[in-house]
Amino acid sequence: MTSTASVALLNPGAGGGRAAELRRPIAAWLSRHAPGVSLLMPDSVHQARAMLTILAPRTRVVLIGGDGTVSAMLPALLQGGLKVGLVPAGRHNLLARTLGLDELRWSQALVFALRAPTAPVDVGLLDTGETVTHFISQVRVDRAGGFGRWGAAGWSVWTDGQRLPTGTARRILLCNALPQWSTPEGLPAQLNDGQFDAVVVGGAGRWLRWLRPLRPFGLPSATAPVPHRQCRLLRIESDRPLSLRVDGEVLDAGRRVQIELLPRALDLAGSHVAILDPHRFVDTTW
Repeated sequence: MTSTASVALLNPGAGGGRAAELRRPIAAWLSRHAPGVSLLMPDSVHQARAMLTILAPRTRVVLIGGDGTVSAMLPALLQGGLKVGLVPAGRHNLLARTLGLDELRWSQALVFALRAPTAPVDVGLLDTGETVTHFISQVRVDRAGGFGRWGAAGWSVWTDGQRLPTGTARRILLCNALPQWSTPEGLPAQLNDGQFDAVVVGGAGRWLRWLRPLRPFGLPSATAPVPHRQCRLLRIESDRPLSLRVDGEVLDAGRRVQIELLPRALDLAGSHVAILDPHRFVDTTW
């Protein structure tokens, strides 16, 4: 049996609806191996959050879905002081990749989510002035406009109050978990280091450096962006509305975005494990 009370919550819309196919096999697995664990399958985010609000503090909630599922449940998870395990079943699984769960079968990940010790991890809080939302893995911010400086909206980026040189870059990634790609230097994103990793994507290429001597003639200079910086607070202001993705989900955004780190706010199963050995987690009868 699990050491504390546990429930499993399946997001039927995760993975483009493919996660709903796991309902019967997971229910059968729980009935056989963990009969005290209920499987919840809410119809909406509102209903899912309502289900979590009635749980006792420190209850372990196994979320079956992707980054968007975790992000959507964060307000209720944090408010209720709940523990979290994860079975990856979404289109965006950066959190599962960071934990090493992306290589496991769902049954192996379920054993891990129910049994692995939990440890606190950082969470992000994003504010657009009109919308406030939590996230766990990554925020992508794109500025509007055309190529380089020509036709692109002007924007300003600050990390911990310091102006971040962005050059002609069009995108900022704020990572709490490992992204789907890595920078040439490698991105040391960690869930529990008390820092975000801000990454400038794109920017001035080498060929634009030849324009620097021509600046007196009115041509723009090519300022090379800082590729990577750690921070606890990111603020962006733009001349035009920004494009925003939070844990893979599109979010309406205005011209201002502020993102704050909430250190060690969520207890997550397996977050203390540096390298996960998939062979340790197999189907077992408890």
